Order: sequence, then C-alpha cells, then structure tokens
Amino acid sequence: MGIGNRLRGDDGIGIYTVETLNKYLEEFEEGSKQAKFIGVGSKLIAVDCGTTPESYTSVIREHNPDRLILVDAVDMGLSPGSYRIIAPEKIGVMCISTHNMPLSLFVSYVGEFCRDVVLVGIQPERMDFGATLSSVVRRSGEDVANIIIEERLNEIGVLET
Repeated sequence: MGIGNRLRGDDGIGIYTVETLNKYLEEFEEGSKQAKFIGVGSKLIAVDCGTTPESYTSVIREHNPDRLILVDAVDMGLSPGSYRIIAPEKIGVMCISTHNMPLSLFVSYVGEFCRDVVLVGIQPERMDFGATLSSVVRRSGEDVANIIIEERLNEIGVLET
C-alpha cells in the first residue's frame, strides 16, 4: 500500500512506489519481465491509498495477505532518500506524512488480520504544497519497488532510534 499526498512533494513517494510496482506488474503480465522476480505462488497487489489507508481495510480483508507492506514518507532525521523499516512500536512517535487517521492505529487494526505488517519509511527532502517529487526520493521509491518485487525486504535496515 502506497500512502501519501502527491500534491506535497516527497509526501507522494508511497504513491509513486505503488505506481512503479503496478508498471512492473503490467509488464510481467505482458511477458516482458522474467518470472524469476516473483516467487512461486506469490501474489502481489499494489494499492494507492492516498492519505486514507483506513478506507482500504475491506481490500485487505478480501485478499487476506500474509504480509502487508506500507510505503510512506517518514521524517527519520536521515539524509533524503534513505529508507528504513519502522518497527510497529515506533510508528506512533515518528513524524509520518499527512493522514486522516494516525498510522499507528491503522497498523494496530490491520495487524489483527494480517500475519505481518511492515512499514517502509522513505526520508523526504521536501514536502511543500505544490512541490514535485525530488529526484533522490524518486530513486529510492524505485529501489524500494524493486526490493519488494524481488522479495528482498529483509535487506532494508530497521530504523535505530
């Protein structure tokens, strides 16, 4: 699930990452990508949920994923474009994007019917209204999309604060 607001610069990185994943999936279905990047039996669904991930709980329940991956802009005090996995207990204290519902509440709720919920935070450079996605953050979104596609999520470090 990509979370964010594309009208606020790097806050749209979750959405951009989902768009990148969906482009890959389209190419995969057309046969122009090799099947080796998606594990046998794996099913990947990428959803742009904007600033209201709570509106997509029915989609989550319908697909009953083993792992739910959330991608969002998170101010972690790192250099722009850095990405880390945010431990569930740290979500409530991080400065995470712009949402209608606190992300910690959402994660707690969906954690009841998903085996594993992972938040991948990408450090924004700018989140001004009307700004575009910065190039360094855009590249990180592409990196994260590839990591998800290639099932290498364990290669992303966990935020240490």
